[in-house]
Amino acid sequence: MSGPAFASSFTPTGTFSATGSTSMSAPGFPTLACTANFTGTVNADGTATITGATFTGGLLNACGLVKLATPFKIVANSTTSVTIQNLQVTAPVSCGPQNVSASWTNGSPSHFDIPTATVNPGSCTITAHLTVSGVTII
Repeated sequence: MSGPAFASSFTPTGTFSATGSTSMSAPGFPTLACTANFTGTVNADGTATITGATFTGGLLNACGLVKLATPFKIVANSTTSVTIQNLQVTAPVSCGPQNVSASWTNGSPSHFDIPTATVNPGSCTITAHLTVSGVTII
């Protein structure tokens, strides 16, 4: 028996990585412009799970302090829209968990974008523009 059916799904199953630019700000903290590196798995049910997230860059490599609670799941709503489930920033401030909407563009590579999202509780504002090689949504 297979897992739950979704209207759209990530393919192919297996591991993947995503990298690109991100930014985060929170009340009382300056905006951090970072390079993000995510590792994950496309699951048999067509969802994706992010299992690791690291950040580099920023003044005095301050982005190295940013931590996300992993794992978290990404669900494909359509071939152009995804939902990040329970996104939570755990350091240097605490924000979330909250579901966040993002856009997706299939290609070689595919692109994942969060133009701007506010994660509550905590009022963190985040953006992300990531490149994902070898994964598409069908």
